Amino acid sequence: MFNSTSNYENQLYILNQEILGVESIDLSYSNSAVVSKMLGRSSSFTAIGGPASQQLSVSRNLIYDDPIYSYVDGRSLSADLVYNNKSCGFSNGYLTDYIVNCAVGSIPKVSTNFAIFDELVTRDRPSPTGSTTIYIPNQGSISLICDYSSTNRVVGFDYSIKIGKKPIYILGSKTPYEVVTISPPQYTASVQIDVDDAFLQNSFEFLTIRQYKTVEFSIKDKTLTNTIQTLSIPNASLVSESLSSSADGGVKLTLNYIGHLWMLSIIEI
Repeated sequence: MFNSTSNYENQLYILNQEILGVESIDLSYSNSAVVSKMLGRSSSFTAIGGPASQQLSVSRNLIYDDPIYSYVDGRSLSADLVYNNKSCGFSNGYLTDYIVNCAVGSIPKVSTNFAIFDELVTRDRPSPTGSTTIYIPNQGSISLICDYSSTNRVVGFDYSIKIGKKPIYILGSKTPYEVVTISPPQYTASVQIDVDDAFLQNSFEFLTIRQYKTVEFSIKDKTLTNTIQTLSIPNASLVSESLSSSADGGVKLTLNYIGHLWMLSIIEI
């Protein structure tokens, strides 16, 4: 009694597979409620004002082939946060944000956000399935292809995918009748470059030359023999550039891309 639960005493499982390299977890729910008043009475009562809002956010090191990445296609998944030999989990959650950050001098990071559309409950801890091989990347094992990357020094990038979800409710049901994926998913990337020969493009070129640029990222282990993650921006468009220079540093250029896929899917619970 009154003993605290330490970080090493809890684990995160997604699809019954333990997720390693986790730095932070936020699991939360919030119920919408309204206080209703009645004519002719001094009392009131609390009523349900809408469906519960439930989220899971996870930040971790990208040190192995990420099993969550494939769920950008809109499929549902389950997750369990385990501590004190019990699990707080859900069975129908959907990936809504997938964010990767790489920079010189640090381990690649991945952040994921999930929307939960069934009941978040306390249950028995899951039985782990499979095993995971950890690969440690470094800045020399990360490569990318984009504008200017062949002759300039890339010092970092941020990559993200956003998948829109819309739950459809019917009368008499606590959970959605179906969850619609709002297509297409939105891809963005921001690349930071130490300038050698790169130069700003003409700003109005976007009006005539927009799509189909090649933007690809590859993250391998330090031996360069195992690929941890390969990321790309489909139908990439360079939408903005930012050039900066300071007295105590070199010239830096930031490239911002967006992209999209053509897809439409409806996922039923």
